[in-house]
Amino acid sequence: MVRHLTAIGERMAVLALLFMLLTPPFALRAALDASAGDQADAARLLKVFDRPTAAPKVPVFKARNFALPLSQPALAGIEGKGGWFMVFDGDWTDPDADRAASLVDSAVRADLSHIYVRIADSHRHFYASNALQDLLPLAHAAGLKVIGWIEPVLQDPAGDAADAVAAARFRDQGQGLDGLALTMEQITYDPNVGQYLSAIRSSLGDHYLLIASAYPTPYDHQGSAYATMSRFCQVFAPMAYWRATGLPQFSGADGVRTYLDQVFAQFHDRNVNPFQRPLSITAQAYDAALENGTPGSPPVDEIVASMDETRAQGGISWSFYRLADADNGITGDESTAITAYPFWKRPATVTDKSLIASLDQPVAY
Repeated sequence: MVRHLTAIGERMAVLALLFMLLTPPFALRAALDASAGDQADAARLLKVFDRPTAAPKVPVFKARNFALPLSQPALAGIEGKGGWFMVFDGDWTDPDADRAASLVDSAVRADLSHIYVRIADSHRHFYASNALQDLLPLAHAAGLKVIGWIEPVLQDPAGDAADAVAAARFRDQGQGLDGLALTMEQITYDPNVGQYLSAIRSSLGDHYLLIASAYPTPYDHQGSAYATMSRFCQVFAPMAYWRATGLPQFSGADGVRTYLDQVFAQFHDRNVNPFQRPLSITAQAYDAALENGTPGSPPVDEIVASMDETRAQGGISWSFYRLADADNGITGDESTAITAYPFWKRPATVTDKSLIASLDQPVAY
């Protein structure tokens, strides 16, 4: 009997390995992130009993090198440099001012202008109100914008839209999110995308900042609803993880520039992006070896090349996946390169009119 069970276990391990090898790079990354979320759930009870009782630290932030007016156009929410940060359901259940202060401080020290914080998905819905209560006042006081990051499955577009609207309307002490980033990297059915985005727009209005976080190469994913995303979202944020491709021609500074040029060229195609929405590149700052990618975290020359090329191609901003934390492993050299790179503002060709997304809107610019 024991021998039989051992054999079954060995077969299951082989099947799991085959699944990992056959899973597309970005889908595997999503699966790894989901696994991390499950681990966070499992650890939640331990955190509740092990939470320190010391008084929260008073954060000290350096002076910002930019000031934004009280009344801002939508894209002000993601101008500059940004970082992505994971918060899972059950991962931030109690007030935790220390954690919020540490996150905001690390973002400010990296000279970021905005952060993306994971706040909702189709399975756990909008779960991050506790985290936002802690984060929003500190982030905004430090001149840092906070974009809510949502990962819908869109099997129930109306329900997923309700989650997004709830997140956008969340307020605590007058503080709310500065926009939503909707990760639709595995969505290939247009009717669901249209129902989802139109429902969000009808609730939040034409000016609320919606960012389409999607595959970086639309031509490789013809079934995806890029034209619909272009209609309803003001910005595309393609996940330009050049090392996740596993292709040697996309390594090194020249390879990174080649890859990003390809990304920009595809999104300039009006069949893909009929409203010619601007791009905010989400760059790679992690080791893609588990995704069958080129092993190793991107070196400094690749990070800098990605920022240079984003700027040269007219990208409105640049961010990296993902903001340093205990699970990330971003290198010190990467962090230094990101911090040293200067802010940039949106191109003059991006007008305030182009920031409006509505059904009857003509081509933006």
